[in-house]
Amino acid sequence: MRRKGQVLLSLILYILILAGALHFDLWKLIDIRLILLMVLGTVVLTLPFYEKGISRGELGYIFGRKAIEAGFIQTFLLLFMELQSYEDNYENKSALLRDIAMSFRPLLYGFCMQILFSEKGEEKRGETDLVKSRAEDEEKADLNLSEKLKAYGLTKRELEIAGLIAEGKSNGEIAEQLYISETTVKKHVSNIFEKMGISKREELIRIAFGGKEPL
Repeated sequence: MRRKGQVLLSLILYILILAGALHFDLWKLIDIRLILLMVLGTVVLTLPFYEKGISRGELGYIFGRKAIEAGFIQTFLLLFMELQSYEDNYENKSALLRDIAMSFRPLLYGFCMQILFSEKGEEKRGETDLVKSRAEDEEKADLNLSEKLKAYGLTKRELEIAGLIAEGKSNGEIAEQLYISETTVKKHVSNIFEKMGISKREELIRIAFGGKEPL
């Protein structure tokens, strides 16, 4: 929460610096109706990704990404409306250009929301990239691991999760790395155990690094 407050202050400070340096009216950027529509649109686009057990960090990351999408959709519709009504409502091009410029405000709102809500997710993404890089090195060192697990008829996602289990990761760590809920991880783990005929993570690790073969 403290980090989010610092990000918000940094964002406001940067916008104020730009306003001062470029000499534009900051208040023209603010439209309460458009902001409310942006928030509503972002919530609507985020709803399909909500599921029981989803973490706040994961939900915030999705919300931030969907804010960008909502901004693009809203901006496109505003531009479309302005251009559609050009012949009837505009006597000169300067008025049209002014309203077109104002139509880009939702994009600004979307990027600001993305910065605020996805900041934690970006940190996790950076950590995930490092983990993936290490995983690639480990995969080169032992290509038999994936082949052994494939022999049990695991799906692509199950193979990915089984590999992370073999690395000793917990359900929570797997959920964070793959940006899915812990509940979803548990379902995949249950399916993996059933297909492999095991009941413990230790058995999966033993099979992955040399053990019983599938019947």
